[in-house]
Amino acid sequence: MNDKPATRRGGEKAPKDESGESHARKAADHYEVGYGKPPVATRFVKGQSGNPRGRPRKPKPQPPRLSDAPSDRYLEHEAYRPVALRENGQGIELPSVQAVYRALVMGALKGNRLSQRYFLEHVARQEERNLQLRIQNYARLEALKRRGEEILADREHTGLPPPDLLPHPDDIVLRPATGEAYVNGPETPEEARHYDHAARVRDHCLLRSAHAGAAQGRSGDQDGAVCGHLLLAQFLNQLLPRRYRWQDNAELFLMMQFNGLSRRERERRIVAEFVQLKETAPEPVHVTPDMRAEIDRITRRFDRQPGSKTGRSAWSRSPPPLSMRRCFAHLGSTE
Repeated sequence: MNDKPATRRGGEKAPKDESGESHARKAADHYEVGYGKPPVATRFVKGQSGNPRGRPRKPKPQPPRLSDAPSDRYLEHEAYRPVALRENGQGIELPSVQAVYRALVMGALKGNRLSQRYFLEHVARQEERNLQLRIQNYARLEALKRRGEEILADREHTGLPPPDLLPHPDDIVLRPATGEAYVNGPETPEEARHYDHAARVRDHCLLRSAHAGAAQGRSGDQDGAVCGHLLLAQFLNQLLPRRYRWQDNAELFLMMQFNGLSRRERERRIVAEFVQLKETAPEPVHVTPDMRAEIDRITRRFDRQPGSKTGRSAWSRSPPPLSMRRCFAHLGSTE
């Protein structure tokens, strides 16, 4: 602010009030900052740009380098790019690589010797490669099984508890006649947690079956209806690897143990186990939206407190048939 007295147009001095302050200075002191009224100290100065450096220049696009391997991306894009074809008078759409293979086969079938030679040599090389991979996989799993059995035998001989081997020797399946070798069980700690949780869910379903059977016995309903909880427990038991399944009539002993509990003890145990199963449930790796909806539906079916008005009917009779056919279809597609 200028310290000189404010003047009017024509050089006349601005009138002052009784205190000696001019109206201009008084208006500046009572200036209200708000929308469209920026502070005086931060206003743009006349004749001076608000952006002295100007707009920054756009960076020039860098050409692709050989280290980025752009040809690999282009090749992958072109190999799996869908192309429209006509076959037997009908329009079809195939990936480019499959369309090339089909054209090669059609040329070989029409008698083109170069196509026949290349196709047969390519199939032979692929079969040889797959055979070598199967041989390597068989040798690797055979060595793991032999080493695991030696460790378990040494622990048993010394009286020490068996270690947690992954994969477990009992889960390794070898078929010398066909050269097939695979692991029917967990190979990582994450997979082991999935199988352990599935086994606990199976036992929980058996507990619910015992509770539902006792409720039917008290009500006098002995029509021989099959309990859905028991069917689900048997179904889960068959899905588990052989090492996780019930052994030596273990399900009968569990059923006798559950039947020996009182009704309130079973109800408390069911509620506690169900809460624990929900809290410790691992996240599935391959789950489609339909499978997630089916899991949520079954969970809501089980999530009913025994003895309540809304849950008594669910505990005294079998649940409705589960739509497991869709689950089977998706399980087959994810394996």
